[in-house]
Amino acid sequence: MQIGVIEVPTRRALLVQRIEDQILTGKLRVGDSLPSERQLQEETHISKTVIHAALAELEQKGFLEITPRRGAVVANYVETGTMEALAARIRLNGGSMTREQTRSFLEARVAIEGAAFRRLAERHTEEDLAYLEAILAGADALLAREPLDARALAEALFRFHRGICLRSGNEFFPLLLNEFRPIILEFWQRSIAVFGAASNVHLAKRCLELIRAGDAEGAFRRLERSVNEYLGSLD
Repeated sequence: MQIGVIEVPTRRALLVQRIEDQILTGKLRVGDSLPSERQLQEETHISKTVIHAALAELEQKGFLEITPRRGAVVANYVETGTMEALAARIRLNGGSMTREQTRSFLEARVAIEGAAFRRLAERHTEEDLAYLEAILAGADALLAREPLDARALAEALFRFHRGICLRSGNEFFPLLLNEFRPIILEFWQRSIAVFGAASNVHLAKRCLELIRAGDAEGAFRRLERSVNEYLGSLD
């Protein structure tokens, strides 16, 4: 029997999470002032050094604005937040996105990947196509196995789309997809469950055909249509 490492959250991590939760649930609203570091120290029995670090982390995530005169004030995290703020919202929701969050996220994906699809369709090499074909060959091999490893297939589909971003020549596109990787993998697994494994691989192959043909607009529209179909399945 193997238990593995059990990690206990630090006091700083727990303080950050509690303040995040108060902001995300509306108990603390935009413009509200937090107690001073001295007051937080008295209430929580946590050292001032740890409290200062926790508040700095919350500011970095976009939850707080800290100024010398006003101290820590709740910021509009939708405007100033980072991906970590989104991750906190998903955590508070039990690890799932709401439908509106899903729509917003997929719209962002279309903007990023759609631009990559267009760029690659307009200027690709045989090496680019061979790179993507090799990923799809791996996906075909997964389809042939019983039982299907949906997680592995989701990984292959993620690598295919990241590969398009990588080969588009924009160095930020693949980095952005890597930032979203855990969320995207969950979407792919749901897509495999709803539309079928073979259908998802076929769609990837169709996108590659449009890229090979230089049909930039067709490749973008096919991506956009698949996202709309996914959103429709949520109803």
